[in-house]
Amino acid sequence: MIAPLLKCFNPSSPPIFILRNSAVKSAPTSPNRIAAIDIGTNTILLLASEWDGKTLHPLLEKERIARLGEGVHQHGVLSKSAMERGLQVLKEYLTDCQRLGIQRIFAAGTSALREARNANEFLKEVKERLNLSIEIISGEEEALLSYLAVSKDLKEEAKRILVADVGGGSTELILGFREKMTQWVSLPMGSVRYTEQFLHSDPVRPQEWREMENEIEKTLKNTTSFKTPDLMIAVGGTATTLAQVEMGLSEFNPRKIHHFKLTQESIRGQILLYRSKTKKERKTIQGLSPLRADVILAGATILYKIMKTMNCHEVKISCHGVRYGLLYRKLSNT
Repeated sequence: MIAPLLKCFNPSSPPIFILRNSAVKSAPTSPNRIAAIDIGTNTILLLASEWDGKTLHPLLEKERIARLGEGVHQHGVLSKSAMERGLQVLKEYLTDCQRLGIQRIFAAGTSALREARNANEFLKEVKERLNLSIEIISGEEEALLSYLAVSKDLKEEAKRILVADVGGGSTELILGFREKMTQWVSLPMGSVRYTEQFLHSDPVRPQEWREMENEIEKTLKNTTSFKTPDLMIAVGGTATTLAQVEMGLSEFNPRKIHHFKLTQESIRGQILLYRSKTKKERKTIQGLSPLRADVILAGATILYKIMKTMNCHEVKISCHGVRYGLLYRKLSNT
């Protein structure tokens, strides 16, 4: 299942990342430089940015798959190995921030840290070893930050906007009117959670996938008020990975992925592809990170079923998410 895959995790290995500048160089401390870290169930993301008073100008973005929430939804606790993986990624990010002259760093934890009974142990370790404070945000706050990030980037005159954030442990659906969020829900379904709960065979057996599909449909039953928006936008690693695979990109490139559109048919095609392959075979698919190979089927199925339920033929992918919203919120309070 998931644990064998993570035995190959090496904190010093090259991350999947995009540099806005040519390299991470040492820089004097600047009050206009600010960073956000989004600590999720599957990934930990960094956004280091410069603020000119009106706009965020990204300097560095990184994504590392630490699988902090491995086993949390089954056992209720963070494992020692998962916490150490998380600590190593955070240590790397703080080094990056120091080189960029960033002192103001905001970190937010989501589903796995909300649910784990020993989350405070991890927070204490991070504070003692790295002097970094982590804010565990509620499902409502996570939804608000995702919508805030997307709304700041909107250029369309769409009336009803649906934002879907498919994470590792939870999925947030947010309905809004331009920059105003009007309705939200945080659902206990995610790529890691449902992989651990349903998809135990390799390749996945049809019965396992159908049981997961039925659970997704059951979970979405009470979301009818979100139906038929003028525009649907998806954020998060599942969405960006599906776009990356669809375009056949060899590495993560937000300039190409951001605002790319996926149709129901294209996502369904990827689902059929992942169902037909073992995890080892999935790792050879161009655009799919080997560390996402085990959870991409669950994530893709969740997004596909959301689109079907909401009568959305296509979805626009956004590379902005909680980390962007977190910075916008902090900057608005200063």
